[in-house]
Amino acid sequence: MVSLQVVWEGRSGAELADAGATEARMEQHLVYHGGITGQGVRNVETLLVSAMREGAERVVLHICSSGGDVNAGVGLYNFIRALPLPVDTHAFGQCASIAATIFLAGEQRTTVATSAFSLHAATFVEGPLKGQISPNTALIFLPFKDRIGWDDELVVRYFTDAEEKQILPHQALELRIATGVRDLSFPADPRCIVNVAVPA
Repeated sequence: MVSLQVVWEGRSGAELADAGATEARMEQHLVYHGGITGQGVRNVETLLVSAMREGAERVVLHICSSGGDVNAGVGLYNFIRALPLPVDTHAFGQCASIAATIFLAGEQRTTVATSAFSLHAATFVEGPLKGQISPNTALIFLPFKDRIGWDDELVVRYFTDAEEKQILPHQALELRIATGVRDLSFPADPRCIVNVAVPA
């Protein structure tokens, strides 16, 4: 019996499958849809390290979030900035509060046209100081100063109180939050796309 192998441009079917898997890993897309939580952030960090181990040359973190845990979010911002791997961010819906800070970690920061950023000061959510401005507001706004050069006037405008200030995509470009506006799109290969588990 003769064993047949499919060969294309000098490569066998097995070799082509391996090459396809390698190409699929070159760019990974992580989708974060939900509140910023400690577990959700740890899941993103684990997936980013896994992408590096698999040989990814670029990762896109897609974000749609109303915000959440400030400490966890700042940790993720710093984690992304420390990686020796290009990580871009893309907002595909609301990107609010600490989620907007995480968004700033991206090398390229793009947003869909039907999105919005919202910024405000952090407040205590429980205890005798509930509703009052929290000192960790600085953790949210410092990346806006360090990463995109906001001056004190802009910081005061957007982070003085707990009232949400909405920023539409064209304003996000003017304020240097985003570097471009483009539609949400994914590679055809599903191996390139991972939905981040965000426990409630």
